[in-house]
Amino acid sequence: MIVSFFGGVIEHTGGEKKFKSAGAANIRALIDELGVCFGEGFRAYLLGGDNCFFLINGQGLMVTGGLDSCLQPGDRVDVLPLIEAG
Repeated sequence: MIVSFFGGVIEHTGGEKKFKSAGAANIRALIDELGVCFGEGFRAYLLGGDNCFFLINGQGLMVTGGLDSCLQPGDRVDVLPLIEAG
């Protein structure tokens, strides 16, 4: 599956915009895989709760099952920064 990073998230990947997963079974495993590739700081950033959100094939984790959302080889995962408006 392909993971795409957007906006400020890219600052935490060393400028990488895409990542090809080895086949993570769920979002939690994908975050662990991303931590191995981009460092523990990136993993902590992803799990921070207030930093970013995930879309699986265009659907947010609240619809798909949270961090335990199952992933399939052909899925598209987007990681976007949270944007605060005031």
